[in-house]
Amino acid sequence: MQMDVKISIIIPVYNVEDYLKECLDSLLRQTFTEFEIICIDDGSSDNSLDILKKYQLLDTRITVLNQQHQFAGTARNKGISCAKGEYLLFLDADDFFEKDMLEKIYEQGKKTQAQIILFDARKYHQLTKEYDEVTYYLRNEILKDKEIFNRHDFPDDILTLSNPAPWTKCFLKKFILEEKLLFQNLANTNDAYFTISAMAIADRITWIDTKLVNYRIGLLQNTQSHKEKNPLCFIDAYRAIYDELNKRGIYHEVERSFVKVALSSTVYCMNSIHDEKVKKEIIYALQDNKFSDMNLLNYPEDFYLNKRDYNSVRGYNCIYKEYQIMEKNKQICDEYEVTIKADLHQQPFVSVIIPIYDVEKYLPACLESIVNQSLKNIEIICVIDGSPDHCQKIVESYATYDDRITMLVQRNMGLSASRNHGFKEAKGEYVYFMDSDDILDYNALKELYDFSMKENLDSVYFDASCFADDFKLNEKILDQYHRKFSYPKVCMGIELFRKMNENDEYRVSACLQFNKRQHILNQHVLFHEGVLHEDNAFTTINLITAKKVGYIHKDYFHRRYRENSIMTKKENFQNVYGYYIAFKDVYQFIQDLDWIYKSENQIIFDWLLRILTNARDIFARLDDAEKSSYLGLDFTEKNDFRILVSTPGYVKSELIFKQQRLQQTFDEKYERGLIIKELRTENKQLKKSINRLKPSTWIKYIKRHIRIK
Repeated sequence: MQMDVKISIIIPVYNVEDYLKECLDSLLRQTFTEFEIICIDDGSSDNSLDILKKYQLLDTRITVLNQQHQFAGTARNKGISCAKGEYLLFLDADDFFEKDMLEKIYEQGKKTQAQIILFDARKYHQLTKEYDEVTYYLRNEILKDKEIFNRHDFPDDILTLSNPAPWTKCFLKKFILEEKLLFQNLANTNDAYFTISAMAIADRITWIDTKLVNYRIGLLQNTQSHKEKNPLCFIDAYRAIYDELNKRGIYHEVERSFVKVALSSTVYCMNSIHDEKVKKEIIYALQDNKFSDMNLLNYPEDFYLNKRDYNSVRGYNCIYKEYQIMEKNKQICDEYEVTIKADLHQQPFVSVIIPIYDVEKYLPACLESIVNQSLKNIEIICVIDGSPDHCQKIVESYATYDDRITMLVQRNMGLSASRNHGFKEAKGEYVYFMDSDDILDYNALKELYDFSMKENLDSVYFDASCFADDFKLNEKILDQYHRKFSYPKVCMGIELFRKMNENDEYRVSACLQFNKRQHILNQHVLFHEGVLHEDNAFTTINLITAKKVGYIHKDYFHRRYRENSIMTKKENFQNVYGYYIAFKDVYQFIQDLDWIYKSENQIIFDWLLRILTNARDIFARLDDAEKSSYLGLDFTEKNDFRILVSTPGYVKSELIFKQQRLQQTFDEKYERGLIIKELRTENKQLKKSINRLKPSTWIKYIKRHIRIK
């Protein structure tokens, strides 16, 4: 007489010979007996299939199917097609189960006539044989006394009441067949579409507040451990869910819940990847329409139920932007075209270099202040930096009546590249870097040149006034470039650097200095391309290496404050990164300056600390998502940045390195199930020690680890 099958247990099997017997034994010992076990071997290369065949001979309730390796989703679909039971239970071959699992599931299903029965699980660590009680397999704190429910009862939580895996759920077969639900043929995340769609569609869902599954972790061979080979499956899965729910016209009902589970899965998949190249692949994939068209990040902030996941995924977008910037910077080269060449009859005294981008409103005033300089023997090098407006035509019109103008045209490469390209074409004995939205006093170049020639100076420094067209400037901005203290008329560069820093009046703007071209060439240092705050390293290196510099207490330069300029834009990660690069550039440069004395050593070091402080302060003000941008840096730079900038308020001594090494060991052992209590305790103690460090530790750390010769 043929047995009446109440529950069909469907188990994909792939290379689990070490755990398969325990799985099957725990099912054959069930208090409930009216079930069948359908095992689908997915092309195992170990002894799994032989074990299945032996068990099939021992118990007629076991059916063994096999297929070429097509992943668990295809195997489960094959099991559905031949299942005889009233209910479908999808289990994993490396787990084991409580002996009354089937009895409790069937009783609750029949009692409530539910289409889905949810139940709880615990983790089992393979090496230590320890159980870990977790709360996210079944969120009973939300369900409370609601025995039967559907999406209308918990619209914001319906898709996160249980984990997306099928092994914490039992499904009424009639419901699955009528709704035509199948698993996706994906290498991983092949169950999300099936389970999440079912949860959204079902009219009657019930639950059992009991842990019935023992989920084995710490395995070397499982789907999670091979996720890096197929890292984008989760995008295919959640896009399919999104499309399915919209096709059924119910997406709007579970929208908030879907966004929560999709973002959570994105973060989970990213965190389970350790290869930097694979992480980068995922971050680029998140920009594709398949993911971005779901508009997961486009709601008001109060829409999101899990702010941490929301900020993490926003952070991935910030990392992507950083990747783009890094790629753009790698492509920066000397590709520019000289479209207008100055007609010079002798070597110019001064080369004025003007980078130009999107300033057509202000460019005529700037050019007027240069072409009308009282010093006539100059060349004016205008660099059109891919400007989208009419700046190029404005320069061309000026060049028709002033043959001292040279025009370079390039794609948009930024201020530093523009200055560097202009310097490469410069012929003058001295060079002056002008900003295209500002104004220079008409006698500035003559007085600066005459003074430099008389004293044989490498550089001359001077002051500036500030003005704005559309808004009133506060006193601090008005005075920030006008020095109040007196300085030597002529001295060594390092001396002027020291005195200005002592008075907090050291200003790095390239527009406030007049440099001998040969002095710049001698240092082999120009502007760091692709970063903001590029003046910091350039000015500092040129000043501390200058043998003779001068200072004129005059406001030759008139700086315009306007909206959307580099000076007035809201600070972002690029500001932080610019200061970080300035620190590294100066630090690396001074390693070879064996003439720097101890006193100069200290003033340079203090300035370096100030630069890092700027970077850290801005970084602290960024939102959580944008702080993630530094993860887009290359490996070495990312580690340096983490130590010098991204830690909260101060560098946390050498304990950081020990803690990071310990955490890495902890993570590796955790993945293999090698959880050691002592290791976990030591890790927690180190974190507490780090958090107790005082800000002064940061200063000591820098002085100990960044030694200036």
